[in-house]
Amino acid sequence: MRWNKPNIRNSLHDLLGRDKPSSTAWVRDQGLENIRRAMLHSLAGVSGCEVARMNMRLRYAGDIEALWYLRSDLFTTLLPLCGRAYAQNALDRITPLFQGQLPRTLRAPLLQHVHL
Repeated sequence: MRWNKPNIRNSLHDLLGRDKPSSTAWVRDQGLENIRRAMLHSLAGVSGCEVARMNMRLRYAGDIEALWYLRSDLFTTLLPLCGRAYAQNALDRITPLFQGQLPRTLRAPLLQHVHL
C-alpha cells in the first residue's frame, strides 16, 4: 500500500502551492511570526476597544497576506491614539519585514515608499 497515492486533491494542492517542503515552510512561518510580533509591538502601551480588536485580528491572522492587508488597519488604529508620526513610523518599520515573504502579485508595493 502506498502512503502518497496521487489523487485529484493532492494534484490540486500541488497546483495551489499548498505542499511546500518543510524547510521553506519553517522559514515562511518564522517570517510570519516576526511580522506579527512587530505589528503587535506597535500596539504596546496603547489601550482601548479598537486596540483590543486590532490585537485579536493580528493574533488570528492566518497568513502573510492577511498581515499585509492589516497594515492599513493598524495605521488607522494607531492614528487617533498616537498621532500620525507614530503611526507612520510603525508602518515604515513593519513594511520592510514583508520583503521576500509575499506572493509575486503583492510584491510591487514594497518597491515604493508607502504613506497612508
